Amino acid sequence: MSKPALVFDPVTAIGFIGQTVLVELRWDGDDEMLWRCYHIVGVVLPVPGVFEDGYFLIMPFDCSEDLPLEVYFDSINAIQIIRDRHVGSKVLDRLPLPQVLQGHAKEGECSHA
Repeated sequence: MSKPALVFDPVTAIGFIGQTVLVELRWDGDDEMLWRCYHIVGVVLPVPGVFEDGYFLIMPFDCSEDLPLEVYFDSINAIQIIRDRHVGSKVLDRLPLPQVLQGHAKEGECSHA
């Protein structure tokens, strides 16, 4: 059984701007958890009755995107600020990754990435 999504109040959400974070993501109906490192560059707060879903504007840790992407609050299972920018890659290297992500995928298999 998965944990409920984190709830971000405005002060907490805004406090993540400018931080590099390690995030555990999950989606409803999917038991697979994904770990990702991001730089948080902005936040869109929910406005009751107008826009119900808040999200972070992020840049991937590997700088693979030219423009910010969105990570919705309800898909975040855990989030941790990384103080040392080299820690993210060290932590990700130690996580047990499914065989599909380790390059041992069997023909016809696909994975989330």
